[in-house]
Amino acid sequence: MNKLFFKILGLIFLTTLLSCQKELHKYEGKPAIYFNEAGRLTAFGGEVLRDSTVMSFSLAKAQDSIVNMVITTTGAKQDIDRPYKLVINANSDAVVENHYEILNKSFFIKKNQLSDTVKIKFFRKVDMQAKTFLLSFDLLENENFSTEMKYRVLAATKKKNSLINYRWYINDIIKKPGRWLDGYFGIFTRKKLLLMAEVLGIEPAYLDASVSIPETIAYGKFMQRYLNEQRAAGNIIYEENGSEMVMGSAVQ
Repeated sequence: MNKLFFKILGLIFLTTLLSCQKELHKYEGKPAIYFNEAGRLTAFGGEVLRDSTVMSFSLAKAQDSIVNMVITTTGAKQDIDRPYKLVINANSDAVVENHYEILNKSFFIKKNQLSDTVKIKFFRKVDMQAKTFLLSFDLLENENFSTEMKYRVLAATKKKNSLINYRWYINDIIKKPGRWLDGYFGIFTRKKLLLMAEVLGIEPAYLDASVSIPETIAYGKFMQRYLNEQRAAGNIIYEENGSEMVMGSAVQ
């Protein structure tokens, strides 16, 4: 009977020990770090997460723009600041202090937090009108975080999103706004679009998706009247090809 008792006791002890080892095993290793935009939960059904962003100045009046890039980690919060390693990928051709500036002085997950926000300031430069520049970031392993979570496979497309590399494509390549009507605005040019934004006090992007037909007619008439007044004052406004700037045939 005593032998049976000690066998049962030993079995209970062994089971408890194995159970503790399994529980401890869950917390072995370093937490993983990743780019939040590529690995976060979707906000709505059908949303497509990306591991890159196009940063275009084409329909903006601003000369620079500050964007946020969120870095997230798995695991539990800690009561200390934890530095992580963020570097510029060698494939980048955007030039620091010319095309962009990273506003953070250091990179770390603050105590009692699971994420950090990297602030990037992009500058609008003339060379962006002809070329898209790449700014690519890599997260690297260090003493606090691993990069074992490398990819996320999107269920809908089976595409692999990188969790440890994020790319920004920066340009100022102008595009014709979606609601630009030639009959009222005439032939589309970059110079005309920027002049309209200045004279009318609107963002160029407003003409892409928001402007109504009555507004389009009013804007066309107002701009043609403005051009006529400038001509009468001896200040003819020319397009970049040397032709006189005019609005559409419907507002002549």
